[in-house]
Amino acid sequence: MVIRPASMHAMQSKTRLSHAAASILTVISTAGLLLIILSGCSTTGRLYTNIIEPYTEDYNNTPVGLKKCIIKNHRFREPISRLNISAEWSVSDIIEQAHTAGIQKIYYMDVRTLSILSEIYRRKDIIIYGD
Repeated sequence: MVIRPASMHAMQSKTRLSHAAASILTVISTAGLLLIILSGCSTTGRLYTNIIEPYTEDYNNTPVGLKKCIIKNHRFREPISRLNISAEWSVSDIIEQAHTAGIQKIYYMDVRTLSILSEIYRRKDIIIYGD
């Protein structure tokens, strides 16, 4: 059988397309696998997390409040030596900070967690709502 140049060109184009499709499929599969491995099975991710969760879950007739105060708590953990060395600093005394912000009655609180690289750096903010 004699192969014409036009059909040979078509075969080469199909081969190039199948190689490109295989490459794209490999990249997508690798990215999907990395996302599954890095995300874990919790609400925190391995690379980056930024979530807000309720500090308490007692919402029975809880008013919203007109004021808000945020207390920041930072932690930096050294990941290489495995000696569990970390530094933590925060603005303390929830009631004092709330009063400084003009909040006399605390209705509820949320906790915002920001973590980077499996919590090498983590910041937890306590968000206070009240009047």
